[in-house]
Amino acid sequence: MSLGLDEKWMRRALELAGRAGERARPNPRVGAILVKGGRIVGAGYHRRAGLPHAEIDAIQKAGVKAKGATLFVTLEPCSTHGRTPPCTDRIVESGIRRVIYGSGDVDRRNAGRANRILQRAGIRVRRGVLEEECDRVNEDYRHWTRKKKPWVILKLGMTLDGYLAVPGRRWVTGRQSRKAVQRLRAGCDAVLVGAETVRRDNPRLTVRGTFRHSAECGNVGGVQPWRVVVTRSGKLPKGANLFRDRYRDRTLVYRRKKWSEILKDLYRRGVSRLLVEGGAEVAVGLIKAGKVNEVVIYLAPILVGERGKGLPQIEGGEDWGWSETITSKEGYSLCLRGKLGEAK
Repeated sequence: MSLGLDEKWMRRALELAGRAGERARPNPRVGAILVKGGRIVGAGYHRRAGLPHAEIDAIQKAGVKAKGATLFVTLEPCSTHGRTPPCTDRIVESGIRRVIYGSGDVDRRNAGRANRILQRAGIRVRRGVLEEECDRVNEDYRHWTRKKKPWVILKLGMTLDGYLAVPGRRWVTGRQSRKAVQRLRAGCDAVLVGAETVRRDNPRLTVRGTFRHSAECGNVGGVQPWRVVVTRSGKLPKGANLFRDRYRDRTLVYRRKKWSEILKDLYRRGVSRLLVEGGAEVAVGLIKAGKVNEVVIYLAPILVGERGKGLPQIEGGEDWGWSETITSKEGYSLCLRGKLGEAK
């Protein structure tokens, strides 16, 4: 069954939203196109916080051709003044005759206001075209905005028989997988490990290398994510890299804090995406607490038997409730990525 024209054009806008990657953070990923006479006269997406929104990008590229055109945008146009002026003002000024959008904005400052403003200006509005897909492209933004806590991504490197650590090996996975982890880090605002990881591995948790911006992740302008350590005892080596290198002021230590307290404090610090990298105990604690939104597992082609160290048993956790699972290849390793349902 062929898609209707509105759905066809919205898919094009969704493709543009996908290009935004993580550069737009903490703003949502948004794509927009202007259609007139059955052809695209302007297209844009939100490249980075502080730069023009997708609608404005498309209008600027269309120029005078925007007058009388139909705007397809994946998210309800903003109607308040933030780093940039309201998109609704520019839409009205440009002479656009019709606006079609997918998701409603979950930011209460904007939610539902665009309809009223645009309709008062004589512009026809339709919302909800490919709504589920438009919601999905900003699932982390929606979670962060509505629940006021970061979107939590749990990363695990694992052997084929389920072990997280192999005696005599610093890394379980290969070089390509480690490069992929750097891309993940670059797309997050904070990286979290447990105290045992700090004591055993003395990690730096820095973003190394420059990455092309993509739908999966993008370079965030060289900003080092917060480095977060959780500990019960507070006994951490003073000479650890996290406390001595040039990013030491980007290191946070939480002692005897509940996960809800940690996530709340990270939200206050502007963390919208949190990558959890270290420790079986940390991983199990977050899963049992229902705080994990997404899991990324790199499976290495290694079998170690009982010599390795795996995840402790999670009571009632045989089925983690995975959904939207995708697989890809990173060098010799297999990457499994999926959602864990609705985090608490």
